[in-house]
Amino acid sequence: MSDDEVTPTPTPTPTPGEVRPNAALWAEVQDWLAENWDPDRSVDEWWKVVASAGWTAPHFTPDQGGRGLPRRVVRTVRSAFKSFGALRPPGGLGLLMAAPTILTHGTPGQIDRLVPSILDGQAAWCQLFSEPGAGSDLAGLTTRATKDGDRWIIRGQKVWSSQAVGADYGMLLARTNFDVPKHQGISWFAFRLDQPGVTVRPLREMTGDAVFNEIFLDDAVCDDHDLIGGLDNGWSVTQTTLHFERTGIGAGGIHAGFPEPGRRGGMLGRSAGDAALEEPEDEKLTLGHSDVVELARRFDRLSDPLIRQQLARLYVLSETGLWNAQRGRAEAKRGGGQAVASTGKLSQTRIVKLAAGLATEIAGPHGLLWGPDAIEGGTVSKAMVFSAASSIYGGTDEIQHNIIAERTLGLPREAAPDRTRPFGDVLRDHAPVDGSKTPASH
Repeated sequence: MSDDEVTPTPTPTPTPGEVRPNAALWAEVQDWLAENWDPDRSVDEWWKVVASAGWTAPHFTPDQGGRGLPRRVVRTVRSAFKSFGALRPPGGLGLLMAAPTILTHGTPGQIDRLVPSILDGQAAWCQLFSEPGAGSDLAGLTTRATKDGDRWIIRGQKVWSSQAVGADYGMLLARTNFDVPKHQGISWFAFRLDQPGVTVRPLREMTGDAVFNEIFLDDAVCDDHDLIGGLDNGWSVTQTTLHFERTGIGAGGIHAGFPEPGRRGGMLGRSAGDAALEEPEDEKLTLGHSDVVELARRFDRLSDPLIRQQLARLYVLSETGLWNAQRGRAEAKRGGGQAVASTGKLSQTRIVKLAAGLATEIAGPHGLLWGPDAIEGGTVSKAMVFSAASSIYGGTDEIQHNIIAERTLGLPREAAPDRTRPFGDVLRDHAPVDGSKTPASH
């Protein structure tokens, strides 16, 4: 594409609370796009070009497929793509959690086999952690993985799995040993979802969406070479996954919407130009400082001292949340940062709830409307309804407080008599009075 066919877009002026675009980086991305963007390429071809240049995950090191830039530049890069008119890099939970976890705990062969398909959008991932009986007490999970030669047979149930209906792989936690304490007998698998024995059922939420899913695993199969981090070492691997989830949430960095990666997302094979033209405005389940400022401007509430006070509070929380996320990543490189990640998660809960509540107060009765005739198609009302979830996803607020109290402040741990007992014995002690089998006796 010649230079006269492209009109570079100037660096946008940031609004308070947003990541400040780096002018040099913005120009570099624009120059790269002017040279490489071809709307006639298919989406999968375009994403391979983007990944090979390191733009999908610019915060990864070059040997990991990135460009060695700070994590905060990711939104700048993606915004530059959108401003130029090019299809943005793929996002999703694979990029947020699976790839960093595999890069941390995987073997060179596992990294070479699993990470590239995340970076070039060929595979979408979901999280298969929570179960109906193991939510906040995640280590109490009972989904079983039984060794059978060079593969594992998986039986159990998962729930609250975001985007599972369109995922190719799942980050699966399964119990591989019932004869040790519950934290010691769990393994982390890269689990292929498109196979017999896997049933995915969407769960309708009060927002009207069906992002969450429940998954039934009936003699599904996972290859032994997809066991990440070592046998029975899944709890340690899980802490890495949760760290990246919480720091991502704390920085507002979940890229789980458009464009959807993976072959089930409907993007691969399409014209990249058509996909970019049809790109919708980002549907917002949460609101940021700039969104609320703009709403206050539209409703002529910027001169209201109480509104201004709350906007200032939201700005401070947003800015310190970004700084906290940067600190957490720096400490993680030194082997720490868990409490910082939990603090960031708690801070994001406050931001999400304050923004939604303040937007509703500004909009008044109009903010309660739902549907196409509502403000921004119901963005305010949906954000208000969704805000309750911020106390739950990524680990409940109560769990985050426990982590900070026990692991950083050194306060006494909660009493847990089953913590050091073989998990199979714990299950047998809680067997139903009718004598039905427990997972440990299947």
